Amino acid sequence: MTVRRGAGRAAPAAAARWVALTATAVLLSSCGMVNALGDDDAGAQTATVGVLAPASGWQQTDGEAVLAAVRHAVEERAGDVGGWTIEVVAVDEGEKGETAAGAVTELVDGDAVAVVGGLTTPGVRAAQPILDDEDVLFVSPADVVPEHTLGADPAAPLRPYRSYFRTAAGDEPPAAALARYAVSGLGAEAVAVVDGGDPAEARAFAAAVGEAGGAVVASGADAAAVVAKAKTEGATAVFVAGDPEVATTADRQIRASRLEATLLGTTAFGGDLADDGATGDDGDGLRDGAVRAEPAQLDATAGVRSGRLAEDIGAPLGQYGAAAYDAGTAIGTVLARCLPPASSASSARRGCLGEMSQLDFAGATGEVAFDEYGDRSGGSVRFSVLRDGAWEVVGVDG
Repeated sequence: MTVRRGAGRAAPAAAARWVALTATAVLLSSCGMVNALGDDDAGAQTATVGVLAPASGWQQTDGEAVLAAVRHAVEERAGDVGGWTIEVVAVDEGEKGETAAGAVTELVDGDAVAVVGGLTTPGVRAAQPILDDEDVLFVSPADVVPEHTLGADPAAPLRPYRSYFRTAAGDEPPAAALARYAVSGLGAEAVAVVDGGDPAEARAFAAAVGEAGGAVVASGADAAAVVAKAKTEGATAVFVAGDPEVATTADRQIRASRLEATLLGTTAFGGDLADDGATGDDGDGLRDGAVRAEPAQLDATAGVRSGRLAEDIGAPLGQYGAAAYDAGTAIGTVLARCLPPASSASSARRGCLGEMSQLDFAGATGEVAFDEYGDRSGGSVRFSVLRDGAWEVVGVDG
């Protein structure tokens, strides 16, 4: 096994440990084993998988776990690629992502075909355009910032970088995601909150409204009182937490008061709450225009192999190790398909991107497949609007 330093440089105090874990995984097609290639070995093409993670600071241990997981997964899936040597190399993104741009630039100028990592938000943002410009596959096991896959407007999601994917699945409460959607997507600067029996959900929504730049102008458990104050204060959205019966009550109150506001909910909109077709104010269900948020369908910590994965890779998983293993598995699977027909690493890049969207496998964190934005299928909060008595998905939150 050879040792190769990444494009980023570790701080002196951490360098020895980081470099020791940067041992390059060289995967030989002839035997499917990890070996070292000398300078005299000619004829084999080389492709590099970079692992972008902090080499020092408070996330150093997480970076080491990501490196070990990716190396193990790539070795498992791409250990027999005819005529190719695959190197897994650590590159330092810095404690705050400050070295990520330089690190990935050096990679793409060489024989990089993929990068796994980006444990900091600045690091992800710095690496995305550089890797996308060169068609280098980029997979993060840690990032859950919605804008990184959906663009700036949650009401009109638009994928900013086609080379970017994530195996991370967010665990944010749907109510918080819905609050951002209300303020940013629906333009509701003033909202009201009806606590229909779930105070924790009501608090999560209210806190997220404030963080998104909006204001809660009315709140309480009495739907009629909240709606009345909402009208006085000019609220344009009303969120109901908890009981579905309270949601239908709030809906009737909104219509009776002629308040021009969108009704919002998560658990309060569970079951079949669509109107039964009545057009008057005494219908039994919600009327068209209500918006709900549904939780991600993946458990970010559960998986078919996570219990023994740490033993398999020889390192503690940390916060991102399982998702990093799934990222490495995805990369290894793709490389086994796109490298054999390619004449060079750079010429393989577009083919690797094309293969990525076709993946569907059982990973350490559950089923791994990607949607049209590069997010985990089933791993995002979904927003739906009630139209003609049926819920229609109008957006997702990463």
